[in-house]
Amino acid sequence: MRLIKISAILASLVLATSIASSATLADLHGTKGQPDKELGAMVEKLNSIGFDAVGKNEHIETHYYNKYKQKNLDLLNFYPVVDKESIRELILANPDFGAYAPFNLLAFKKLQKDGGDTTWYGHLDADTMLNIIGEKDEANKKKFKDMVAKLDKLVVDSMKPTESKKLTFDKPLPAEPLLKMVMKFDKPDDIEEFVDDFVMKHDTLFSKKEFIIAGFLDLKFEYGDLELEFDKYDAYWVSSLCHFGFSNAVFNDGEPQAGLFAPCSVYFYIPKGKNELHVGYGTVDNWVSSTGITDEKKLKMMKEVSSNVEKALEELGFEKEATKAPEKKEEVKTPEKKEETKTPEKKEEVKTPEKKEEVKTEASTEASKTEESAKVAEVKEAKTAPAPTSDSIEELKAELAKVKAEFEALKKKY
Repeated sequence: MRLIKISAILASLVLATSIASSATLADLHGTKGQPDKELGAMVEKLNSIGFDAVGKNEHIETHYYNKYKQKNLDLLNFYPVVDKESIRELILANPDFGAYAPFNLLAFKKLQKDGGDTTWYGHLDADTMLNIIGEKDEANKKKFKDMVAKLDKLVVDSMKPTESKKLTFDKPLPAEPLLKMVMKFDKPDDIEEFVDDFVMKHDTLFSKKEFIIAGFLDLKFEYGDLELEFDKYDAYWVSSLCHFGFSNAVFNDGEPQAGLFAPCSVYFYIPKGKNELHVGYGTVDNWVSSTGITDEKKLKMMKEVSSNVEKALEELGFEKEATKAPEKKEEVKTPEKKEETKTPEKKEEVKTPEKKEEVKTEASTEASKTEESAKVAEVKEAKTAPAPTSDSIEELKAELAKVKAEFEALKKKY
């Protein structure tokens, strides 16, 4: 009996350790059946809490069936949502918050034959989004979580879910969860015209590579329209990017929870007064770490799509920001290495005392200078005393003893 109790305690400890080491992908809520009306009504209420739906991409599974003749879901909805006023302060503090401005509110239901008697809805966990962004400031993290909590309350109050489940993951996020790149350009005559031309060029290139622009949000324009300060940037916009073939092969083929990451928010900005266009987004590597996908074919496709996005940005003239980081780090570390060798300290140990004595001597009073001169003169006289004329050894010794006694007396005196 005692052994059974000990085993139960150990099992509890193992479970607790496992939970503690896991990160949350999403807290999903569920409603029995297919609540199309309820979802639509909930989205209409977003404005009441300061959120907007940048896009209403509903029943995407129908488009998958029409194009690929695959029917694996009863419902797949994407609602990219953003609280423009709340996210403004965060983007001013850290431009990388654009990776989730907007973020996706996902709803999906599997087929009845696959156990799909419940429609699940939710979004990426706030802490997971913050970890991907790389935000460290606790005050900014709290503001972001408070903003997301408003949405969660609305969803629960509107949908009145009857079920819930937590999706977790144990693998660490990639070392660089955001891909960040920069493109230098010549100063244009009109910055707005430059942005318009670039957006057209960007959209055309990605369309040729079978990507879909599922949404567009010009935050610089929006804040100007709202008369809100956003002077840190000459331009800032977000494109919602999706690859239809890729999403069909993943979301419509057994992994609808991966839709939490879609569509991908790709953010662009030009810092005020700089001829630099920056771009960033959460990489597909985050999906690999957190969604539980293990199918080699799907993982290979993920890597290909991720590579294609980066190559397309390179075609547009972007270079990785990370390539310049090591040079900056070396410049910062070089002075530290010099400090480690303690060369300055050695100089102080050897030379500083001598310099201090010199300074003190120069700063002494006139009387002190006179005494020192007398001291030097007396020492010189002692050293240059005429040699004794007597040939007697005893007299010579006496003379030497006398000189020595005078010298010792001078030493004691000064």
